[in-house]
Amino acid sequence: MRPCHCQILTSNGVGATPLLRRRPVARCTAFRGQPNKQQQRLAPCPCRSSAGDESSTSSDKVAEKSSGKIATTLAGLDALLGIQEEKQDADDHKASDEAKGSDKLSVDVSPDVVKSIAQADLSRRNASNGKGKDSKDVEKQLSDQMTRIVDRAKQLASQDTEQGKVTEQNLGKDFETLLGMLRPEESVNKDDIKILKEQIFGPNVFWVTETRATDDFLNGGIVVRGNLRAPRDQVFETVLKGVKQTFGEKYQVFLVPDPDSEEADPKGGPRVAFQVLPNIVAQPKPIVRWQYAAATALFGLTLLSATQLGLLANVSKLPKETIEWLARPENYDPDRTPPGLEGFDPVPFLLSSLPITASVMATQFAHELGHRVVAFRKKGIAGCSCAVAQAVGHQGLLQICHAIELIAEALPVMQIKLGPSLFIPNSQIGTFGAVTQFKSLVRNNTDMFDVSFAGPAAAAATSLVLFVVGLAWSAGGDIPKETLVPVPTQLFQGSLLLGSIANTVLGESAMRNANVLIHPLLIGGWCGLVATALNSLPVGSLDGGKMTQAAYGQSALAITSFFTYVGLGLGFLGSSLALPFGLYVLICQRTTEKYVQDKITPAAGGRQTALAVLIIASILILLPMLPSGTDAAAVNNGTFL
Repeated sequence: MRPCHCQILTSNGVGATPLLRRRPVARCTAFRGQPNKQQQRLAPCPCRSSAGDESSTSSDKVAEKSSGKIATTLAGLDALLGIQEEKQDADDHKASDEAKGSDKLSVDVSPDVVKSIAQADLSRRNASNGKGKDSKDVEKQLSDQMTRIVDRAKQLASQDTEQGKVTEQNLGKDFETLLGMLRPEESVNKDDIKILKEQIFGPNVFWVTETRATDDFLNGGIVVRGNLRAPRDQVFETVLKGVKQTFGEKYQVFLVPDPDSEEADPKGGPRVAFQVLPNIVAQPKPIVRWQYAAATALFGLTLLSATQLGLLANVSKLPKETIEWLARPENYDPDRTPPGLEGFDPVPFLLSSLPITASVMATQFAHELGHRVVAFRKKGIAGCSCAVAQAVGHQGLLQICHAIELIAEALPVMQIKLGPSLFIPNSQIGTFGAVTQFKSLVRNNTDMFDVSFAGPAAAAATSLVLFVVGLAWSAGGDIPKETLVPVPTQLFQGSLLLGSIANTVLGESAMRNANVLIHPLLIGGWCGLVATALNSLPVGSLDGGKMTQAAYGQSALAITSFFTYVGLGLGFLGSSLALPFGLYVLICQRTTEKYVQDKITPAAGGRQTALAVLIIASILILLPMLPSGTDAAAVNNGTFL
């Protein structure tokens, strides 16, 4: 029996399988135009009466079932094939005649898509294991496999139900082979999943209800959902220990929120799931040589910017006629020596910048040292010393090393690796700090908080000492006047907290003048406190952002990041530093920290209170003072900084 036009349309599966490029097909003339998907799949065929013969009805069901097979089996291949659907002819009768003698399906594999996938897959594999591989071989393997899948799909579309079952099974196997080619070689395999479920999780630890691939399919990991059978911390430690003993360093485990449930867990807190990822995917990217080169270059630039800050602060030590000449832009001439510098000895002028330069760099060294002391690997010193002692064969040194190991084991020191510090130079305060990345997994939020907090705490302590000592010497200490630096009074209006303290200590009489003499250590301490306050803001992967994520969670960090960006964008936080620092955060520090294994349990033990105090102090440092009196006149004249 000749099939009706609706059957031809349904058997081709127009709209059901976007992976296939189709020739024009016929449409039922009763639709009067382009049919939509609901009409194609659900509407009864108006070409037949309700009492049509049974063979036609059976044929419709077979065709409809075949279309469903195609849609189900080939779902997900959109990203792998280059697809373009040809426009259908506007004339229904002409399209019907063309469909009778034409091929029902025409499928091509886009070479550009294959090449892009091959290059991405090759880059990922080479980055993970360092093994080189010919991109042409990878491209050929992927192209051959994708072509095989397309050929199977064409066969399936043209076969009846019985033949289609075998082809559909083979198509599924080919598709699994393709996915296996794209997944990392170290993916969690079926045998390991069985061991995880039966031997590590188990009915008394974590009752597994589902295991599936992670949302990021290409990382080769799985998500394990289920129910806790013990307190969350205890279960996490048990699973970590079991995976370590069974698989060694093959896999890493992460405790994450259950992706399919927002309900609270009966044992307290949110419902949780476990992510099991191959170690090579879970770990942060290793340190590469260019990072050391970049760290060295940036350190040099930061040292220059700190030196430049010291020289600008001591510019009053230049001859008076030189300063007046430099104050006029029209006098700028690179080929002409400024007046007053004939016979001028620059050495004392250069040496005058050392106190400020050394103070600025000291605060940053303290910051980075704080991070590294807390994150220091407990077996670093003892293991190295014991190796030397064993080589020398000295028994006394061996006993000392064993004692150090016992002490190190007892101390709450974490085994966390940090990357090289990439200092960020700035001409106004010397430096914005440094970018220091985690280069190993962090066990929990408490560990991440402690490492992140140690840097600002050490820098703040160092800067505060410099600020207090410099302020005391500026207020009347027995210090030679030649060592003091004249600073415009308006500069103290840049910080609400620090400016208020300086005004109180120096006195109103000193602050009424256009300039005030202060010690260079006060400038170094001021710059260090401002840089520490900027890095303590709760945004992105700054120290403040990491601490906020660890203490209050990702949702809280998203809220504080929004308000921080608003404050920086409007210039409320940091005044003239707001724009460059905001750009720095957006470019280098906007992403949150992801290399934390226990993403659920917040940092405890008073850390939330400590963070709140730190953030409030940072905001008070970065907020400018409101102008009053002579300061208001300075603002109106455009000289307020």
